[in-house]
Amino acid sequence: MKALVVEDDKSIAEEIKNVFTDYGFEVEIATSRSEISNKNNYSILILDVALLGSKGYDICKEVKEKKGLPVIILCSIPETDFKVRWFEVGADDVIIKPFSTKELLARTMAILRRYKDRINNTLEFEGITLKKKEGRVIVDGKSIDLTKIELEILELLIKYQEEVLPKEFLLNRIWGTKKSARTLDVYIHRLRKKLGSKGKHIKTLTNVGYVLTRNV
Repeated sequence: MKALVVEDDKSIAEEIKNVFTDYGFEVEIATSRSEISNKNNYSILILDVALLGSKGYDICKEVKEKKGLPVIILCSIPETDFKVRWFEVGADDVIIKPFSTKELLARTMAILRRYKDRINNTLEFEGITLKKKEGRVIVDGKSIDLTKIELEILELLIKYQEEVLPKEFLLNRIWGTKKSARTLDVYIHRLRKKLGSKGKHIKTLTNVGYVLTRNV
C-alpha cells in the first residue's frame, strides 16, 4: 500500500510517514499541485488544504474522478459548512488539526477496506458499471435489465477488456459444457442491443471470438 501525503509542515509529514511506514505503508510526500498530478500508483491521498487553498478542491475532484482513489482532508477549520464543502467535492473524510496520527492511520485503513469491497464488487468500462453482488448494470447512469447469462458474459468481457476471448473460452466459462457457438452469438447480439450505444464496444473477430475494446 502507498499513501501520498500533501503536507508542508515537515514535522507532521515526518510523523505521518513514520507511523504509516511502521504499519507497512510506502509513503511519499508532496508539496505542490504539479507533484500530485505526476504521482501515480498510490492507494490514498492525504491532503492538507492549508497548502493549496481553494485549488485543493480541484485536486480532490481530479483524484476522485480520474483516478477513483480515496481522499482524506487535513485542515484546522472545524466549521461544519467548510467540512461539508469538502464532502461535496468527493472527500472520504475530513480530519481537524490537531489530530492523532494513529487515528489517521485507523481511518485510512477503514476507508481502504471499504474501497476494496467496492472495487471487488464493481466492474467498470467506458460508462458501463456492473455491480456483481446486486446483479445490476448501469449504463450512463441508467439501470438496464440483463439475464443471468448476459451478466456473466459482460463480467468476463469487462474483466478481460482489450483481450480477445475465444468462443471456446466463453462457452466453457459460462455453461461448463459444450454449447454451440451459435448460442453464444445470440446472447452477444442481445447484450449489444441492451447496452445501446455502448454495444459497439463489443467487437466480433470472425471465427475467433469477441473483445470489449475502446477502439471503435
